[in-house]
Amino acid sequence: MITVSLIGGLGNQMFQYAAGKALAERHSVRLALDLSGFHNDPLRSFLLDRLLVPEAIATTEGTADTRGKAKGNFERVKWKGRIDRLLRRAGLPQMVQSPHEYREPHFHYDPVFEGLSSHTTLFGYFQTERYFAPIAEQLRGWFSLREPVVDGASEILARIEASRLPVSVHVRRGDYLNPGTAEFHGIVGEPYYREALGRLEQAIGGEAELFVFSDDPAAAESVLNFVPKSRLVHVRGAPERPWEDMALMARCRHHVIANSSFSWWGAWLNGGEGKQVIAPRQWFAPAELKNLNTTDLYPAGWIVV
Repeated sequence: MITVSLIGGLGNQMFQYAAGKALAERHSVRLALDLSGFHNDPLRSFLLDRLLVPEAIATTEGTADTRGKAKGNFERVKWKGRIDRLLRRAGLPQMVQSPHEYREPHFHYDPVFEGLSSHTTLFGYFQTERYFAPIAEQLRGWFSLREPVVDGASEILARIEASRLPVSVHVRRGDYLNPGTAEFHGIVGEPYYREALGRLEQAIGGEAELFVFSDDPAAAESVLNFVPKSRLVHVRGAPERPWEDMALMARCRHHVIANSSFSWWGAWLNGGEGKQVIAPRQWFAPAELKNLNTTDLYPAGWIVV
């Protein structure tokens, strides 16, 4: 059995699930979801049950125990990571890692992943499709909405489907503005969106209707002030239903994403031929970016600016 520890928001959970599911499929074994990382997190909750993820549906409907025997795994591995960082700074050997426990060693793809056994617990973020490319088409099915969109979201969906050239534009603020988080993730501003939209319209050969997704509408209006208002559709999604906004993004033809796993998935889930995706090179704040290799983050064909 493969076990994956889930943490973070919807986008992070999808990356973690995708990696775990790909490894489980490779070995033809069951995947268990360790949800212990949410026990002491007041800001995040398990959201994969809003999608057609088989293990998540089994959990919520009580038809199977997909949490496995990994209760507390998140806290245990988190503390091991902290101890290892202290040992590394002191120039001392790190703790011996269990042969059945895999902690993602760095941000970019790790080929060691392919050789992991059929009895492994995974902990990390796994933010590259290289971990799950073999099951890409199945994932697009499993990451479909469990229930149809409702209320205002259904109206936006109809407008996207009626649009001649719909493009999703994601402006991420929210928790990225919090002290500590801002220093790590960084903020992409107006210069990025000017260049991104310029590159996109050059690639698609025309002006698009922009469907703007943001957790800070005022910030979105500010960074897109150079675009005529007649071309903007501000999507006022329900904060408690983020899966609907992601599904709406995926229904657009092309995408300008933020430095966010949320809009990464919104673009990736669009399986249409000829889609154009513009992504920011500044995925993290400059100081952090110096120490991280983000090459594997961007799927082939995405334009990085």
